[in-house]
Amino acid sequence: MAQKKSFLNALKWSYTGSWGERGFSALFTFILAGILGPRDFGMVAICLVYVAFLQMFLDQGLAAALIQREDLEREHLDAVFWMNLALGLVLVLLSIASSRKWASVNHSPEIAHILPVASLSILLEALAVVQMALLRREMDFKSLSIRKNAAVLLGGPVGIAMAFAGARVWSLVGQQITRDLVGLLLLWKFSSWRPRFRFSWRHLRSLLGFSIPNFTAQLALFGGGQADSVVLGVLFGPVAVGLYRVADRAVDSVVTTATASVQAVSLPEFSRLQKEPDELRKSVLTCIRLTSAATLPALAGLAAVGVPLMALIGPKWSPASEVVKILSALSCLLVFTFFTGPLLQALGRPRHLAALEWARTVLSVTLLAAAGLMVRNRPVQWQISGIAGARLATGALFVVPVFVYLLIRLSGVSLREIVVAVTPSAVSALAIVGVVTAVGSSPWFRTAKPLALLAADVAAGAVVGIAVLLALEGDLRRSTVALLKKGLRRTAEFPEVA
Repeated sequence: MAQKKSFLNALKWSYTGSWGERGFSALFTFILAGILGPRDFGMVAICLVYVAFLQMFLDQGLAAALIQREDLEREHLDAVFWMNLALGLVLVLLSIASSRKWASVNHSPEIAHILPVASLSILLEALAVVQMALLRREMDFKSLSIRKNAAVLLGGPVGIAMAFAGARVWSLVGQQITRDLVGLLLLWKFSSWRPRFRFSWRHLRSLLGFSIPNFTAQLALFGGGQADSVVLGVLFGPVAVGLYRVADRAVDSVVTTATASVQAVSLPEFSRLQKEPDELRKSVLTCIRLTSAATLPALAGLAAVGVPLMALIGPKWSPASEVVKILSALSCLLVFTFFTGPLLQALGRPRHLAALEWARTVLSVTLLAAAGLMVRNRPVQWQISGIAGARLATGALFVVPVFVYLLIRLSGVSLREIVVAVTPSAVSALAIVGVVTAVGSSPWFRTAKPLALLAADVAAGAVVGIAVLLALEGDLRRSTVALLKKGLRRTAEFPEVA
């Protein structure tokens, strides 16, 4: 019972962090997109892909090793911290030295000036890895939630203020650096651990057996996830990257808001239950059910409103509306695969995860490159849609069948149980698409402005989607009714003073 309470409390705070962070982040992104343009977004996205790649070498799977290890000692933490700090300094210098080459590859000379400044995020990340892992290990998602929201709420206004001041591309860089710096300061405030001036090779080596295969998997996962931006940058330049990344950010905001919370909690939770197969099976099924309920209806709604959403940001973003639809469909399929990775990690099988992720990455890169070459001489809308279509093909042909099969084998959850768990969410998603399509084809909204049409679509989709979901999901309905009754009781106990 105590474990269940701990899991639910961690999940509550993890959701609070993700909803706040992603919601405000999406809002600030769309505001900046309206002020700036696809080229500015594309240049910064190209820089941040490179920075994020180098940041992966700071972790090397050691964060997951710190979370998963049963007999964690202070020497483990000291060793990881000092290694990360030294490596972070080296990676910043490497990033600065290679900035001109990366700018040349992506057909944008301005990147040579942007990348050295953006590389400061590497050093900030180096100082945050251990504290982040400790808070996750302790399932202190309340502190992580506060940290995420505060960082976004301070970074966003900085970026917007810089954009209005005419800083253009530098406003996006300023937003990112501010976010990372605020997040780091809050991590050190919330974490009681402080590094000592000690370094133990023995303790570091004891983590590498788990971390290296896990890092290999993360490297493959990063390659598969960022290959689309790399292909777009190399073949088409920053404008295509900017259009694609804003569409991808819209979809990712929904997916991350709905799934990252459960995923973040799932690794420590699955790790605690790795020797209790019945409880592990129930936990996996609960994660799938929660994720599908939060994700499928929201993604269906996003796909349905893609056109007015991009038009609202500005006419220069309209080519990205088709990408929103394709990536939303892909994410609906991937809902069934989100917990295979954490499950493999929790069961001590990082090598299996690495092999899976590399197979996915090789197939993904192959299809992306082929699609990119096929649409190389076509208009930009064809280029970005072709790349999105290649990602959809990878997910449908390989990722979903293989990852779901492994999830079933490892957790003991049956395919029938998965289907039953996601059916209410799928029906709700279909209902949302139907009502939004009806609103869009209505003669009242055929000539409406994007804001009016988007507001009508969101309102109608939310009412119908929530109603259908509550009608089909008994547990969710009972929880909602109980929450409303609790709120009414509190209102009755503390009436508003006239």
